[in-house]
Amino acid sequence: MIRLRLPISKSIANRLLILHALRGDDLACLTLDASAPGDVRLLHGILTRPLPPVVHCANCGTAMRFLTAYFAQRAGIELTLDGSERMRRRPVGQLVDALRQLGADIEYRGEEGFPPLHIRGRQLQHKKVSVLRPQSTQFVSALLLIGADVVTDCRSPYIDMTRTLCNHPLADEPAAIERDWSAAAFWYEWVALHGGTLFLEGLCQDSLQGDRIVADLFSRFGVRTTYRSDGVLLEALPKPCPSLAQEIDFSACPDLYPAVFATCVRLGIRLPFTGLERLPLKESDRLAAMRQLVDEPQKEIYRTFGDHRIAMAMLCAGYGVDDTDCISKSYPQFMEQWRTLPS
Repeated sequence: MIRLRLPISKSIANRLLILHALRGDDLACLTLDASAPGDVRLLHGILTRPLPPVVHCANCGTAMRFLTAYFAQRAGIELTLDGSERMRRRPVGQLVDALRQLGADIEYRGEEGFPPLHIRGRQLQHKKVSVLRPQSTQFVSALLLIGADVVTDCRSPYIDMTRTLCNHPLADEPAAIERDWSAAAFWYEWVALHGGTLFLEGLCQDSLQGDRIVADLFSRFGVRTTYRSDGVLLEALPKPCPSLAQEIDFSACPDLYPAVFATCVRLGIRLPFTGLERLPLKESDRLAAMRQLVDEPQKEIYRTFGDHRIAMAMLCAGYGVDDTDCISKSYPQFMEQWRTLPS
């Protein structure tokens, strides 16, 4: 049986980094090894090094959103938050509007509603602020992390995770952080398409991560999950054809879409999908990126658009891709582990 160790959850780790920084902890003492997701190492680096006039978040939406709120409340700080060309097309207007309601001093240095942002930190007001129908749940989480009293109509496991972490003792070592359920999606995909068994170390059933629903989603594709004390066992069973009327709602788990879509394409299954509104605003337009598999089925190499989840979903489905370097954003050991699996 092949055992794979998943990276730590970058969703949890990045929230904890902000909370530690707000508490005034010495983040330099929190050592990250080579298996830590690139996004986590990026945020850790920004928070532990002297701040330059322009802080680059690359294509890390989490860093852009969390740091916008974090720096807005740090009195005396003045800097510009910028990122990649893709980042400059990812909206932050709802977050900036909410922070301005609290007294934040933030100016757009390019197109209104998008990075780069010039921030002059100041003490923010303590009052309720509303973020209704957020384009990203991280807008709400960013505000919650700095202690804002947020009113929102959005229900999301990511927001629930943030609320829990804000009221829970902080993990002092990265090794104590849960392993990443969203990363597990690609191994569920692999088992659904190739059969066999895999053991994923470090995953737990009682998890803060909403993406643990991946176990239920892939049961439709004949993958059985057995929970053990040190991880989960994935086993391929005879594959039932999912009911065409049984839709999948990705509104609470958008990161699972690429793996599920690629699985459906390879199995020749068409399922109704809902909750796709946020997918065009991710690291790539994930709807368009995955649509390549349907629109151009004979291609040998598909574009990833620099999106880690697009690359992993395509590789596990047996497609060629133009870029694997982007995968380190969330899963630095993925390629090494993927190459160990039988073809």
